[in-house]
Amino acid sequence: MDDSQNLRSQEALTLAADAAALLLASGAETSRAQETAEILFRAFGTGELQAYVLTNGVIAVPLEHSLPGGVRNVPNSSVNLTRVAAVNELSRQIAAGGLTLDEAEAQLARAQRIPFPNDRVQLAAGLSGAFCFAMIFGGTLRAGLAAAVAGLAASSYLLLCERLNLPGGFRKITTASLITLVCLPLCHLLGTEASHAIIGTLMILTPGIAFTMGIRDFVQGDYLSGTIRMIDALLVAACIAIGTGFVLLCYSLLTGVNIA
Repeated sequence: MDDSQNLRSQEALTLAADAAALLLASGAETSRAQETAEILFRAFGTGELQAYVLTNGVIAVPLEHSLPGGVRNVPNSSVNLTRVAAVNELSRQIAAGGLTLDEAEAQLARAQRIPFPNDRVQLAAGLSGAFCFAMIFGGTLRAGLAAAVAGLAASSYLLLCERLNLPGGFRKITTASLITLVCLPLCHLLGTEASHAIIGTLMILTPGIAFTMGIRDFVQGDYLSGTIRMIDALLVAACIAIGTGFVLLCYSLLTGVNIA
């Protein structure tokens, strides 16, 4: 293999590893990241790529020549489905032969720069999501209003935690406590049960993506990644339970009232 082919294959390997890492960091399942890396390298490289993907990292090794492998560490992931969709579109265009290597690198760079929704959108999502969940679970309109206020407070607090780079477990525990602290007095003032408001607002914290992706990994036969995701979902659920339970216990001890 001459130097130009080596350089092209190395660039293709970098593109494949970066695309797989971006998918993982944006909340995609491991099988999607692995397939994308292999498709991209096959389109631009010389030979096949063996990609090993876990929930927190990518190892990509060319099979047919002695190029150094590509390794990407993905310590933290968050959900950004717009980025996932952009990388999927990139993969489809490359598979159809519609992009050169330079164009693919530029398009992947644009996908990496896709921002998360702005603060106003996230606050509105927290408010409306909490209200809707409270109503779905059988709450009254007043319980829904209390949940909306708690959802707004929780979303604001999570944005602050993001800026302060606080640990994920601490965020979940304290946010669950904050939700309960907001719902209890509001529901008392509004003359409605607090349980629907609390449960509805806590739903915005539940690890639905992690749980769903864990099941998909199990279905795909990736039991290690599926187990990791399921454990992550269970830990988040435990944090929510700890934060909520602590406040409810203190409230019960101070007032003698149990929240059913």
